[in-house]
Amino acid sequence: MAYVLRFKSNAFEADSVITRMLNKLGELSRGAKALVGIKSETFGGNNLQDLYGINVRTFNRAMDWADGDFDQQIILSQWSWKGTGEDGKTRRKNGEIVYEPRDIVDTGELLQSKKRTQVSRSVVDFEWTAEHAEGVHDGYKTKGGKVNPARPWTEPTLVDIDNVIRETLRKGG
Repeated sequence: MAYVLRFKSNAFEADSVITRMLNKLGELSRGAKALVGIKSETFGGNNLQDLYGINVRTFNRAMDWADGDFDQQIILSQWSWKGTGEDGKTRRKNGEIVYEPRDIVDTGELLQSKKRTQVSRSVVDFEWTAEHAEGVHDGYKTKGGKVNPARPWTEPTLVDIDNVIRETLRKGG
């Protein structure tokens, strides 16, 4: 299954009155929203990250940084994985022999499957369309019962993005 991550910038967070109104509107039932003409967006992906109080230029710069950092997290040799062979080694599908820690690139399909979509000025989706993307990110159990660990390559980027935004704003956005 694919893995989808959405970033959404919400510049209204700085205004507490508007924020409270938006939060209250978000609490309304779907029927009540339809009755008063409020259109709401439902995100069916894996992870929604709200980024509050940043302008479009800063948002776009942060998305450019995240785009590159996601790739770096996949190719860095930082992931624990106990090998199945002698001395903890594993032979990958591409023939490479790897040890722990390792990157999560085997055939390159996951890395190459990343799609970045600008949904609107303030919404960007990152999607990894490789069939095994969600299983690699969140872990999975094989049909034979073997548990393969999660390798959540998006998490370090999500942890660091606030610092990137702060630094971008410090430099003038």
